[in-house]
Amino acid sequence: MKFFKKFLEYSRFSTGDFENIFKNMEVPSCPQVVVTLMKRLSEPDIEIDQIIPLLESDPALALQILKVANSALYALPIEVTTISKAVSLLGLKEIQNIAIGYAMTKALKDPQKTEFDFKKYWNDSILRAIFAKELASVIDIQAEEAFSASLLQDIAIPMLMRKWYKFYGPIFKKWASSKCTFEEVENELLSWNHAQAGAWIAKNWELPDIFTCCIGLHNCSVEEIKELGLIDTSVIPVAISSRLTALYQPEKNVDLVQKEAEKLGFTPKEVKQLFEKSKELLSDVSSALGL
Repeated sequence: MKFFKKFLEYSRFSTGDFENIFKNMEVPSCPQVVVTLMKRLSEPDIEIDQIIPLLESDPALALQILKVANSALYALPIEVTTISKAVSLLGLKEIQNIAIGYAMTKALKDPQKTEFDFKKYWNDSILRAIFAKELASVIDIQAEEAFSASLLQDIAIPMLMRKWYKFYGPIFKKWASSKCTFEEVENELLSWNHAQAGAWIAKNWELPDIFTCCIGLHNCSVEEIKELGLIDTSVIPVAISSRLTALYQPEKNVDLVQKEAEKLGFTPKEVKQLFEKSKELLSDVSSALGL
């Protein structure tokens, strides 16, 4: 009976039935203030004055907004000291993106596994997010949306390492010692990957559809995204940034980034410049996010 129970657990995990995989797992809920904010912002005639009190009602979120607004990520010419000023300078769309990033930083917990360095996970997540933003700015795609969506692209990994370590841990270990990409190892050993699991979580959080698409498709190539009709969306910079997936040595995968970026007309020199700029911003942005 014990063996049969283990078999059922493995079968559930290997099939990618996320309803069952996460059934007995406490998927962190999106902070209520962020849920309310997204619902309010979906209203067609919402006014800025109606949003400011909501943002100010959560001191932690308000502080996060001010820190990010004053970070090198935006390089605003003046110091932002009030939420109303932040909203007027950044706009409601960008405030939503900051709030979603805030939700993620509050929701994820350290799996506390020896081979999984939670701090490095965050550093690399932020590095990819900055790179996605810089790339999006150049190709005239919503840069701030690309930043937040990229920050969320690997949201499922810490959750899976925390709850399903006996099945997911060996996958992580095999990837760490191989030359394959993480999703290649997942797809070899499972019928699904962390991008699909992350998309399920994003849907469960009721995030905007573009975030679900960015997370679920971040392993795709430029050609695949183009075939889906999403070439002019944030999916592109997020997917290209995902090539910086060697969690401990992101520089090694710059060539993989270049391979995809050159399909958009970027030269190796331009990609390197974007990467170097992203690394320069990493410390300041990490501090602003409280990580």
